[in-house]
Amino acid sequence: MRVTGGILKGWVIPSKFASHVRPSTDRMRESLFNSLVHQFGIEGKSVLDLFSGSGIIAAEFLSREATLVASIDLDGKNILQQKAMQKERELDHWEIIKQNIYKYEPKNGQKFDIIFADPPYDIPNIQQFPKMFSEWLADDGIIILEHRPQLQFHEEHLLKKEYGSTTCTIFAKQK
Repeated sequence: MRVTGGILKGWVIPSKFASHVRPSTDRMRESLFNSLVHQFGIEGKSVLDLFSGSGIIAAEFLSREATLVASIDLDGKNILQQKAMQKERELDHWEIIKQNIYKYEPKNGQKFDIIFADPPYDIPNIQQFPKMFSEWLADDGIIILEHRPQLQFHEEHLLKKEYGSTTCTIFAKQK
């Protein structure tokens, strides 16, 4: 696994994350991040990475010069890997939080420009996530949800990209 673009392009991420983690493929990440850069922009944005797993998504955002990435995961092995990555590259604007995402509260009412969520595909209530996480989103922000292709949402979406057995759907803030 490697970072596919930006200032950290080519950085190989160690595979010391938990065995249940399903990292996004290099090809999928490269395509998704090219779309994000050109359609929404990443540089100077704040990002919340939910179910952060291996840390590769955070690394992709940081590589494309997001000003802050807050990664949340409950698995201690994943957190240790992310902290080792952070230390190796001196990524001071990467906040790594070991917590259940359902109990997370942003500091001082902080809002994020981008929220990326890659939950287990069989997690209950995944279709509620766009509305649920919308309260943490800046007014012109987006939510990116990685999921199975057959999953349907009631909310309107801005963009839907399919990558084989994975789909990323991008939503605007829910009012």
